[in-house]
Amino acid sequence: MHIAFVLEDFSLGGVERVTEQLIIGLKQYHDCSISVICLDTNGELYDRYQYLGQIHQLAGRFDFSGFRRCVSQLSPDLVVFTKGGLSRFSFVAPRNIKTVAVQHVPINLPQEGKLKNVLRRLAATFLYRQVDKIVCVSEGIKENLTDFKVARKQDLIRIYNPVLDPSLINRAKESVEYSDYYVCVGRLHFQKGYDFLVDIIADVKTRHENIKVVILGDGPDRDLLTTLIAEKQLSNNIILHGATDNPYKYIQHAKAILLPSRWEGLPTVLVEAAFLQTPIIAFDCRYGPKELTANGKCGYLANFEDKDKFADYINAFEDDKSEQLASPDVSSFLLEAAAANYYTLFKSIL
Repeated sequence: MHIAFVLEDFSLGGVERVTEQLIIGLKQYHDCSISVICLDTNGELYDRYQYLGQIHQLAGRFDFSGFRRCVSQLSPDLVVFTKGGLSRFSFVAPRNIKTVAVQHVPINLPQEGKLKNVLRRLAATFLYRQVDKIVCVSEGIKENLTDFKVARKQDLIRIYNPVLDPSLINRAKESVEYSDYYVCVGRLHFQKGYDFLVDIIADVKTRHENIKVVILGDGPDRDLLTTLIAEKQLSNNIILHGATDNPYKYIQHAKAILLPSRWEGLPTVLVEAAFLQTPIIAFDCRYGPKELTANGKCGYLANFEDKDKFADYINAFEDDKSEQLASPDVSSFLLEAAAANYYTLFKSIL
């Protein structure tokens, strides 16, 4: 089976990391042939993708003629749009080529105004009529698309991301330069709620002066966060580490992983933390934390924006009074299982 994956670029983001893992699984377990079509070759993962399949770059974000020409030349059995918005290219895909889109986030985003969310919904509703199947990364995302009538139920399928690979355990054993710390993983962006985190840690610091949080990631809000951290006198407590190609070792050695996000699809970092048996403290945001932690039975969930409760959970860890919880079941996120689910879907479409 020849599959062409369409990516925006090769940045060190969740979608790009998950897609890399899926390609590895499809090649390793199902002997698939892979091509990659991208809008831009920038990003830390470019060199790694070169080992996975031939890369073809379009001339821009709306190079429809280039996309059609590329797909016609490659003649794959199936094209996978790794983000919903990329399915705009489905209009010009040759009729004999099957298409799949992957939806990672809710269709209505909290940071967007009402009008923009309406336009997002209308565009998605139109685009998703053109593809053969829409993969939702969580039950929450699937329900979101159904509730807003973006896609027909029969066109939707939930497949968890291929996040976990046995090699992850070995990478997690590497030493780190920090000790006695909590970790956050994700780009520095409004979505991730790091402004909430600054307030939470300022609260915790009133009881635990040496509280330390390491944030792994980079992004557009770095300057804003640096200013907020300085204003709250937390420069010794919140460390903006920057991006890393091995977040696993920092997750493994942390006291807990913190997720103060405003929204998610199903946060990859929580799956990785669960696999490495690192405790989870998170807001019960849409979507994923509740689904992954079995409604809070396998993780510490604070109601969304309840910063006091979030701080209470951290204080309990600092006081050695945190309740022992069961680890979430993440077997469906193993590389072999997730790749098999995708492969079964692809075969059914073809």
